[in-house]
Amino acid sequence: MSSTISVTPGKNVIGAEVSGVDLSRPMDDETFSVIENGFRAHRLLVFRGQELSAQQQVAFSKRFGKLEDFPDPKDQADGFKTVLRVTNIDRATGGIKPVDDPGHKSFTLGTSAWHIDSSFRTLPSRASMLYGIEVPKKGGDTMFADTTLAYDALPEKRRADLHRLDVVHDFEETRRRHNLPPRPPEVQAATPPARHPLVTQRENGRRALFLGSHATGIDGMNDEEARSLLDDLVTVATKPEFTYRHKWTSGDLVMFDNICVMHQAMPYDLANARRLSHRTTVAGDKPLARVS
Repeated sequence: MSSTISVTPGKNVIGAEVSGVDLSRPMDDETFSVIENGFRAHRLLVFRGQELSAQQQVAFSKRFGKLEDFPDPKDQADGFKTVLRVTNIDRATGGIKPVDDPGHKSFTLGTSAWHIDSSFRTLPSRASMLYGIEVPKKGGDTMFADTTLAYDALPEKRRADLHRLDVVHDFEETRRRHNLPPRPPEVQAATPPARHPLVTQRENGRRALFLGSHATGIDGMNDEEARSLLDDLVTVATKPEFTYRHKWTSGDLVMFDNICVMHQAMPYDLANARRLSHRTTVAGDKPLARVS
């Protein structure tokens, strides 16, 4: 194990910074155990000064489990189905995409709302790793919000009332909110709406709110009432004391828990500033657990 590896909690109650490790190199089990334990404890980890190829990012990410595929070749990095290009850079020309490019516009609008990656899947993903390659000089930060801390802050009676609720998550909800056209029927059929408990209990006993912009309704509740409740919980979860704002520098890798950490992309100059990140996502292997 690297004798210099350390996990230092951030100033906020969410997240920690890991230093003394090079993620591009093969990792022994003892070093990985330090990182894994840090991730369980802090739910968000920041690794700075990394130099990673897509293959090296995949190798590190796979230590945590099977990775999700991104089926559209134009969205893949270096031919890896498991690496998503998060970018405003056109692969073919190397130039910045037009701001009104339909695909780019839908992605930008979708990620600007508080969301959890893949919450619309039957088996929600476990974690995401976002690696910054080209970053804007101004703007383009990412906000993270810890719904474990938000749940803990709710009054006991309100927490109990939420335990019985099931939320419908649908990828199309984000598109509807931004007046974007629906995806083709065959694409929608591949990711139909999924139902998850509003409150999930983790293996360590901690409980978290499972929220985000893909949440479209609550079973047994009318649309207006459900929307009001979901929006109110997002407001609670995104209070400053439960959030972390990451200002990117090239070489940063941020790993975050996809069950209890929402995130949101902040604005930047889409027309003139280049931005490129690679994302890998650890696939889910079981449904969310209800409160026991």
